[in-house]
Amino acid sequence: MGKAQDDRDVVEREYADETGLSARIAIWSRRTGPRAIDVTFDEVLAQSPRRVLEAGCGRGELAERLARAGLDVVALDQSERMVELTRARGVAAVVGDVQELPFADGEFDVAVANFMLYHVPDLDRALAELRRVAHTLIAATNGYDQLREMWELVGRDLGDRRHLFMRETGAAFLGRHFAEVRTIDLPATVELTADDMRHYIAHSVAHKQLAERVPDFDGARTITASTAVFVAS
Repeated sequence: MGKAQDDRDVVEREYADETGLSARIAIWSRRTGPRAIDVTFDEVLAQSPRRVLEAGCGRGELAERLARAGLDVVALDQSERMVELTRARGVAAVVGDVQELPFADGEFDVAVANFMLYHVPDLDRALAELRRVAHTLIAATNGYDQLREMWELVGRDLGDRRHLFMRETGAAFLGRHFAEVRTIDLPATVELTADDMRHYIAHSVAHKQLAERVPDFDGARTITASTAVFVAS
């Protein structure tokens, strides 16, 4: 069994460079339905913010897009490489920990945390910090059934997701820190061949040892893509 998604060592190794992230994003670009990054972008603009924080900025695509829309954007990531990539896009970015944000109270109108809160060891501490520095939090995450059919093929136990910030648990976690929470469900599917599955799993630090378990099969299989975006204020 691989380590949990909120294991600090796994997260540090996963995002030490962009190789694995880029490989997974390439596959997710083929999913059906609206993309979480587009929904997040629209929800941020709907708040009419002046200053925005993106925590866990990754390669910086969303931060750059928000900056190009005329917003004052600051990006943060614990990975020096991700911060470097984001700065290369012309966005102000700093290395930091969402559990201890280096910003003043109420410094931002909106904070964004996309596909990263399930990596945080002390989730309540992180949410308290995001609430401290921003009036509104927009956070995207996956559901329990994300890629379920693929993981079942290789025997991964998905029970370790139950305590994380997921589609099914996000509203309850956010409700401890924010007065209002809205959920935008984004159910979808993605077609994956056996080679797609091996490629995806091989680019996951926590579970790459399972890639060789993917059996050969013809064509592509329809796989669940479970996602949600939360707006908390």
